[in-house]
Amino acid sequence: MRNLAIRGAEAVIIDCHVHAGRADGLTQSWNTWQDIGVSLRRMDSAGIDKAVVLPIGVVNTANYAQQNRDIADMVRAHPGRLVGFAKVSQAHDKGRVSPMLREAFGELGLRGLKLHQHPTREIMDTLKEWGKPLLVDVVGKAYALRYVAESYPETPIIVAHMGKFRSDAEAHLATLWLAKRYANVYFDTSSVMLHEWLERAVEEGLWTKMIFGSDGPGCHCAVELARIRALELKPEQAEWVLGRTLSRLIGETE
Repeated sequence: MRNLAIRGAEAVIIDCHVHAGRADGLTQSWNTWQDIGVSLRRMDSAGIDKAVVLPIGVVNTANYAQQNRDIADMVRAHPGRLVGFAKVSQAHDKGRVSPMLREAFGELGLRGLKLHQHPTREIMDTLKEWGKPLLVDVVGKAYALRYVAESYPETPIIVAHMGKFRSDAEAHLATLWLAKRYANVYFDTSSVMLHEWLERAVEEGLWTKMIFGSDGPGCHCAVELARIRALELKPEQAEWVLGRTLSRLIGETE
């Protein structure tokens, strides 16, 4: 049952960071197989309405063209529950990013791009052309995104994990600085392990830049949602964090 104490009766909770699909890593769940059915069951239990679903895989070997098609199939199989993002590799897909994303954003109807490591100009030019947001895991190197944000002010940039999976004070601090300085920079809350950084983001007035995410199914969406509930946000703040900001970025109705 949904917790209406943290949200208005009409508010929608969207998890911006859920992985699904198959890849060839064969060493971890995140590079081999992640089942969207697991995430959907957890979403139902936690009262999460929708999720952004992302491809998995090893960056330089994954067949992201096929994985993007698989993501689109999942979205079609669960109407109203999933929003699909595409993925490309900066190195492996160099020179073919534009046609890959033309298929992803056009024919497949995906709403944005997930990326690991720093984006290239080829990728950013294509995102600008299509008007789509970027969700990027910069693996701690958050500060370097200032030059991307300055060069592509029309393109929304969501910094995954507030800059670094688990805990990295320097990356978290740089991400908050970017979100304050640049109108197009946002961050997700997935796997931010030290609660003080979520509290600091709220204290600095960044709840309109702060987007709920779980990094499921590796991380449990109910646990990640509990981190947000523990902030004891005001209803308006909670609506921004839990769905309103992301809805605007991906073109969902509020």
